[in-house]
Amino acid sequence: MTWNEVLGPVLSTPRMAELKAFIKTERQNKTIWPEGNVVFRAFDLCPFDNTKVVILGQDPYASSHADGLAFSSKQADTPKALEVIFKEIYNDLNIQYFHNVTYDEFFPTNDLSGWCKEGILLLNTVLTVEEGKPGSHKDKGWEIVIDAVIKALDEKTHQVLFLLWGKDALAYKDKIKNPMHVFLEAPHPAAELHNPEGPKFTGCRHFSLIRDILPMIKKSNIYRAAELDSCFDKDKAKKIVKEQFPLEAEKICKYIDDDLIIHVPVNRTGYFEELRRIEKSFSTKKD
Repeated sequence: MTWNEVLGPVLSTPRMAELKAFIKTERQNKTIWPEGNVVFRAFDLCPFDNTKVVILGQDPYASSHADGLAFSSKQADTPKALEVIFKEIYNDLNIQYFHNVTYDEFFPTNDLSGWCKEGILLLNTVLTVEEGKPGSHKDKGWEIVIDAVIKALDEKTHQVLFLLWGKDALAYKDKIKNPMHVFLEAPHPAAELHNPEGPKFTGCRHFSLIRDILPMIKKSNIYRAAELDSCFDKDKAKKIVKEQFPLEAEKICKYIDDDLIIHVPVNRTGYFEELRRIEKSFSTKKD
């Protein structure tokens, strides 16, 4: 299946015709972000068949930072919400320890397009916004597009990770019905900037979970593995983990306790090489 097949029927509906007319009128009198030719850029860079992780945010930056990918920016100055995300990645994946690079070396730009190659769909619940007015295009019709996207991904035959960041994204969790898929919740990265005493995105550890599960979804974990089905024998699974993976034991045992089925490879060297590769893929440094 392709995104054209998923979105084609939606884009030809009367509701979508109303949305297109609204945005066309808005662009005549106001500054609307992102530019028209990149509104659907997330789908262009992350094909349907390659989508393994969905990061769902709120709406685009209400400024020239908006580049068609949620949280990404081609501008030199880093948006505050993206800075929160970068710091979480750097700390959660222990980048300094594993890769011996500084924060600035790991994130030299704010362009997240490289993440799409790993199968990460960077999507917002609304795809356009008026400059300086976050949320201004909410409830204008974009919801039928996002509904179609979530429905199609929910029907995928391989596991998909849905990362729902913020209350607007959380509204879609009831549409993820396939028990094979996993959705994780976190406050929007910008929330803690506006309310330091409220719930925080910092510490959500979503990126280490992406790193640990991606090898299975991508079927790149081809090493002979000890199958640790937590629904079968949790104590046995945790015993093997503690013996074979002492550094990762605490986190993996938590996955087991939370009823996430994982597959821990016997070939530890190859497995951790793959994890280190995935960690590096979060860098915005171009090859």
